[in-house]
Amino acid sequence: MNRMLLKWICLLLLAATPVRAASAPTASEIIRQVVARDKVLVERRKAFDYDIEITREKLDSKLTVLSTDREKEVMRGDRRPSYGTRTASADPEKEAQKTSREEPFELLNVIDHYTYTLEGDQWVDGVDCYKIGFKPKPDMPYSNREEKVLNNVSGHIWASKLDFSVIRNEGYLMRSVSVAWIFATLREMEFHFDATRLPNGDYGPGRLQYRYLVDIPFTQLHERDTRIMSKYRPAGLGRK
Repeated sequence: MNRMLLKWICLLLLAATPVRAASAPTASEIIRQVVARDKVLVERRKAFDYDIEITREKLDSKLTVLSTDREKEVMRGDRRPSYGTRTASADPEKEAQKTSREEPFELLNVIDHYTYTLEGDQWVDGVDCYKIGFKPKPDMPYSNREEKVLNNVSGHIWASKLDFSVIRNEGYLMRSVSVAWIFATLREMEFHFDATRLPNGDYGPGRLQYRYLVDIPFTQLHERDTRIMSKYRPAGLGRK
């Protein structure tokens, strides 16, 4: 058998040998990458100012809109609002107004409070993503009202397979939670987040909508808030 024929036979054998595919990362490994990526993106977003349009809709029990308030603000990249551990107002309406202007609560700050399941792959807005389900672990500690709520939230995270950026995130309240307002109980809550492309190619907050139903003495507060983040531009550009 000549050497050329032997070489071709070897190549054919190699081509026919099955190649073991790289094992997919676990849900926990993906989440760790998501958290690491998010820390990088948060710092990079400080280079941008952006506009935020807030729509607050008061709802009845059938989700019919009773009234609507709208406002717009310019958000500075180097001043990121936070819930922190501020003192709650005794007036639920004022509390809701303050909440609508604040940075959304951040699930990734309490990642160790959940168990995760890789539910497969899914394309979201043209991005190939891992779909991760999350459920809260029982009896987790909390340091503020938002963490107390998050300890009772389940949902899904869609993370880019390319760089682990969060492309979509949604969740819902599994059970009622007493909150900081006097004699107030959060009965229902659901949220949906979609990312958008920034001028530097990163993904950042694009749209967040959440609905909540709070029982307060003698009445209820039922509201849907929608925030649209847009017009990302270099920090300080056009700032007065």
